[in-house]
Amino acid sequence: MIDLQEIDKPKVIELLKLKQSKKKFVVTPIAILKNYDFPVSEHHFILDNKSAISKLKQILAELNEDGILTKRVRKQTYKGIKEIGYDYANAK
Repeated sequence: MIDLQEIDKPKVIELLKLKQSKKKFVVTPIAILKNYDFPVSEHHFILDNKSAISKLKQILAELNEDGILTKRVRKQTYKGIKEIGYDYANAK
């Protein structure tokens, strides 16, 4: 498993390309962490890593501005946590 602090913009883009080639999924900070095998179903993990999740939110917002992601109209909910969802704009 990758270290949580190592997740950056290039790693997120790499993950998007890999995952989208297999099947389409909604891109959220928690979805990214889940794809890197972090225990997102454990509520204390989410609470203990709010700064990393905020960093991912910022990365996704930048990718949206860069045209790599497109923001969804509705927010996604995971275990009571509402998140902005994105679609990968370069998906085939």
